[in-house]
Amino acid sequence: MGNIAVKASRKLIRPFKNFAVEARAERVLAKEKPTPAPWHPTTQKRIDELIKNNPDLVDVQVSKKDELLGNRLKEIYVTSRDKPITLKHIEKPLPAERKNVEPPEFGYQEPARITKGKLSIRQALLLIGKHHQDPVIHSAMSLANEYTIHPRVSENILKYFKTFEYYQPPKVKTPIQAKDYITFKSLPTPQDKDKPQIGENSLKS
Repeated sequence: MGNIAVKASRKLIRPFKNFAVEARAERVLAKEKPTPAPWHPTTQKRIDELIKNNPDLVDVQVSKKDELLGNRLKEIYVTSRDKPITLKHIEKPLPAERKNVEPPEFGYQEPARITKGKLSIRQALLLIGKHHQDPVIHSAMSLANEYTIHPRVSENILKYFKTFEYYQPPKVKTPIQAKDYITFKSLPTPQDKDKPQIGENSLKS
């Protein structure tokens, strides 16, 4: 209940908070000197004690202008010795081949050189395909020698990985008969229609 009351009070107060927001903001910005933020109570207490103990020092600092400091500020100026940055207009030639770059076949750019003992996706698919065509000739050992990989790695690839196979559905379509999925015993007979049927509704009543 407490959260609901807080949310309801916020909704009620929101229109009053947003009332004439722009006019109030313009009024604050139009001031020559903005109102400073209040100090912390402990800071305000120390400042009050300082003003009370040294009233002459504070009056002198506020009323008197430090000419020496003002002259030093007038003498300060900043010069930059860096060279100005000039944008160079370089005309690069257009590429010789302007065809669209086709995406790689396997989703990534295949390396030009493959480290010994490693396989690319293309080589792995060729290895699996050769073994699938003739497992006797292209055994795990012969494929390991061909692709310079460890025989254990070749055995694991052939054991745990397979290529996708495509199964084409038959072109001849046979019509599905009703007797394949409906038994005629489940259909009601004319005699059964006259009998009262017991169902969930009748049991509840």
